[in-house]
Amino acid sequence: MTLAQIMRLALRQLDEDPEDVGEVDDLFAGYANLGYEIAVREYLKPRETRALYAGRRGYASIEGMDVERVVRVWDEQGRERAFETAPDGRNIRLLDWTYGAADAQGGAPLRALCEVRYAPLEAPTDVPRLPPSAQAALADYICFRHLSCGNLAKQGRARFYEDSFYRAMRAIRPEGYGSVTRARNLYAVTDARYGR
Repeated sequence: MTLAQIMRLALRQLDEDPEDVGEVDDLFAGYANLGYEIAVREYLKPRETRALYAGRRGYASIEGMDVERVVRVWDEQGRERAFETAPDGRNIRLLDWTYGAADAQGGAPLRALCEVRYAPLEAPTDVPRLPPSAQAALADYICFRHLSCGNLAKQGRARFYEDSFYRAMRAIRPEGYGSVTRARNLYAVTDARYGR
């Protein structure tokens, strides 16, 4: 569904004339983008690989890459590297950085698996990067936000649309869902072999 189709669906659900979309275009587009951001950040959690470069002392910048969270980092030999995110969220620091050859060369290339943000929907022809079953839920979010500041009857209707939106969001499975990424030192933590 395009952004324009989502907004027309919201107008139909609100028992308004779908041709009146021009009157509430900016308002509904803003609500749709708020719902889209919630869907992407909290439920879809899309992942992409980014190329990074660790400079001197093991710091690599992630600023301007639309990175929500760094999940894993590998060096150019394919070895996983331990890291931490800086408090400002603009850099990561390799924890196992060795001062020596890498610093003498000025750093090292890295690959990072990251949870990313998607750009907001701007044009009426933009399609949200969500599963098709979740795209119509953005119309529910628009209805929820539009009705939530009305009288008690409208707020009751708003609750229905809010529940409908979050029910559709819970059906989304995040990227990488159900896959085991690592099981290092499993038995060192708990002796699961003997049920203790």
